[in-house]
Amino acid sequence: MKLNEHAVRAYNEKATNLLQQLTVHPIVPTAKKAAFVIDAHVSATIPFEEMRELRMSRTDREGNEASKSFYHEGKTIEIVGDNYQILKRVAEGMHKTPDLRNTASVSALTSLIFDWIEKTYKNATTSSMTEYVLRQLEPKIKEFEVWIPIAATRIQSEFEFGNMRIRTISRALLDEWEAESRQAHPEASAAHDVFFERWRKALLGFAAATMELRAEPERAYELASAEADRTLALLRCLSHYNCFPFTVSKSVPLGQESERGFQYFMTHKGRIAFSSSGFEATPYDEWRIGSESLAVMRSFGMEKFSALLKEKKATSFQKDLIHALQLYGKSSTLKEPADKLAYILAPLEALLIADRTQNVDDLADRLVMFVDKAALGRKEALLTTRKIYDRRLSFVYSEHTKQDLQLLEKFMVIAWTFFINVIGNANTYESRLDFINGIDNAKLSGGLA
Repeated sequence: MKLNEHAVRAYNEKATNLLQQLTVHPIVPTAKKAAFVIDAHVSATIPFEEMRELRMSRTDREGNEASKSFYHEGKTIEIVGDNYQILKRVAEGMHKTPDLRNTASVSALTSLIFDWIEKTYKNATTSSMTEYVLRQLEPKIKEFEVWIPIAATRIQSEFEFGNMRIRTISRALLDEWEAESRQAHPEASAAHDVFFERWRKALLGFAAATMELRAEPERAYELASAEADRTLALLRCLSHYNCFPFTVSKSVPLGQESERGFQYFMTHKGRIAFSSSGFEATPYDEWRIGSESLAVMRSFGMEKFSALLKEKKATSFQKDLIHALQLYGKSSTLKEPADKLAYILAPLEALLIADRTQNVDDLADRLVMFVDKAALGRKEALLTTRKIYDRRLSFVYSEHTKQDLQLLEKFMVIAWTFFINVIGNANTYESRLDFINGIDNAKLSGGLA
C-alpha cells in the first residue's frame, strides 16, 4: 500500500499537531444526583478498573461520533470538537487514495489514527502516523466472501444477479463454523450452545447475497451491504409482490424487515393475569425461487436487470434508471397503500416527466407506451393512471374505498409492466431527456411496448 509522498507529509503533520490539542480531564468520582430513581434490569456490571481499558466516544445530537477518548494515569485524554473533525478529515483523505478506497473504511482509518495518537501519547510507538496506520492495516486486509442473509427468501439453486451471487446458507456451512469454534475453544460453556442455536434458527436455509472482496472486514461489509441493497431492490422488481396492494415482501437484508410488533400485559386485582407479544398480521409468504420461478423471471428480462447492475461506466440514463428501480423495488416492502403508491409514482415521475412545466397527462401518455401495443390496452391504462392520480389524496388521508384499492391493484400491474419493459431501453439512450424524446417520437409510429 502506497500513499502520495506530499500527502503523507501533510497527514503526518496534521496528526502530530493533534497531539498538542488533546483535552485532559482528571477522573474525579462524583455523586450525580438523579432527577428520580429508576428500577431497570441490569444485564452486566463492568468493574471500574476494566473500564479504564475501554475506548470511549461521544456523539452529537444527530448521532454522529464527535469525540474519542482513552484513560491514562488517572486522567481521561480526549480529542473533541474541531480537532476530532480534523482527525476525521485526515481519515477521509487517506480513504480516497487508490490503494485504500476499496480496502479500508473511513471508520477503520479513524480508529487506527486514534490508536497512533494514544500510543504516541503513552510513548508506546515512535512511528509516524501513516507508517503506523498502514502497518496495522495491512494484515487486516484479506480476501473475504461477504454473505448478506436475505429475510424470508429461499432458493432451489444458486444464481448470479448483478455483481452478487445468490446462495443458500447451508447446514454444512454452519456445522463447519461451529466445529471450528469448538476446536479453538474447547472450554466453551453452555452459552456456546445457545449462541449457535440462535444463529441456526435465524439463518439456516435462507438465501444470501454473496460477494468476494479484498478489504479489511468493515470496508468489505460496507461495500457488500451497499451492493446488496441495490441488488435486492432490482431483484424484487421481478417479484409478483409488486402487483398486489395487501402483500408485503420481506426480501431485504436480514434484520431490516419492516414488521410492526406488539407487547402488552393485563392486570387483575393488582397482579399480572395475562400477557401477549407478537407481530401484526401482514399477508406475505416466503419468496421461494424455484427452478420454474427462476425461468419465469428470466422471461421477464432478469438478465437485463443483472447487466444494468454490472455496468462499470453507466450512462446518465442508466444511473437514473437504477435509482428509479431502487425506489420502485422498495414499494413491495411497504404495507400501507399510501406508502406503496408514493414509491411507485416517484420513480415513474422521475423517469417520465421532463421538467416542472409537464404534468400527469404527459406522464400517462408516455407510461402507456410500455404497457400495451394495442390501442384499446393503452386507452385503458391511460384511464387507470389518470384515475389513480385523481384518487391519490384518498390514500394519503386514509379515506380510500374498496373501489380505490381495486383501482390501485390495476395500476400496480400497469406500473410493474412498465418497469419490466423499460429495462430493454437501458442501452438505447444516453440521458433521461433522450429517453423522453424517444417515447414522444415513438407515439407517432406506434412503437415501444
